[in-house]
Amino acid sequence: MRYLTLLFIVSLLIVHCAFAQGQAGTDIAILNAGVGARALGMGSAFTAIADNADAPYWNPAGLGQVTSSEITTMQTKLSTDADHYYISYVRPALGGTLGISWIQIGLGSISQTSAEVDINNEVQNLSIFSYFSNAYLLAYGKNLNDHISVGLTGKYLTSDMAGISGGQGSGYSVTPGLLIRLSSIVSRPSSIVTIGLKLDDALNQQQWGTGTVEKVPPKLRLGLAYHAPNPGTFAVDVSQTMRSNYSPDVSAGYEWADRFLSFRVGYAGSGLTAGAGFAINQARVDYAYVNNRELSSSNVHRISLSGIW
Repeated sequence: MRYLTLLFIVSLLIVHCAFAQGQAGTDIAILNAGVGARALGMGSAFTAIADNADAPYWNPAGLGQVTSSEITTMQTKLSTDADHYYISYVRPALGGTLGISWIQIGLGSISQTSAEVDINNEVQNLSIFSYFSNAYLLAYGKNLNDHISVGLTGKYLTSDMAGISGGQGSGYSVTPGLLIRLSSIVSRPSSIVTIGLKLDDALNQQQWGTGTVEKVPPKLRLGLAYHAPNPGTFAVDVSQTMRSNYSPDVSAGYEWADRFLSFRVGYAGSGLTAGAGFAINQARVDYAYVNNRELSSSNVHRISLSGIW
């Protein structure tokens, strides 16, 4: 009960801090696409799991569970013009685990055309511009004891609309996380219940070349997961933007895994997801099928390649 009480108190403090940050702006777009085929195949219900190199993004407190060096990468074609790149590396250090990640969304060679046609009934190319948005993540997580882990992710953000005056910007974002393991409350000795909590963009700011400064409302995410050798791992996440007139988002996922093979299914706000994973020695390949209407008009296939040593 004392762990549940601690979770309740920390939740109240985080929510209070979130509302104190102000409520202007919109979401940071580059951080909305999600990373890691394993998490995406489970409907992005990963806040209470976060036990791999994707932890700096999903919940930095999960780094306390990572005891080996790990690297993972993913490249996705979101549309004909848009590409999504991601790489993350974690390793035990400083009494916990450090993580460093890079995310990029890029659109290259986009033509700006005239509103009217010429004498040949053709539009004219007025200019060509490109857009690149980057997020550089530095995270640290640590186990306080056998039941509680804490973590923090700092993000440096850059955006560049080449060819657009004032289209360059930079900023920062800070996300704290908490993970609690409650194995003693379940009847099966090999079963574990975990609770994850994080506050995305608890502190944040982006400044553009025009002088405009933007701040987005923080988003509180609470996750619950049940782990057992058989039937597997069930997870559910509930996220709430700390701003009025926003409804909570719910996602859920399931994973069955043995030593070499795993299967996943999930649900996020944009639809059903599915995935699978295969491991050989220190190498791992994960696949996810994600129906994300916000990022692409078609279903997106995601593949992650990982190494553990």
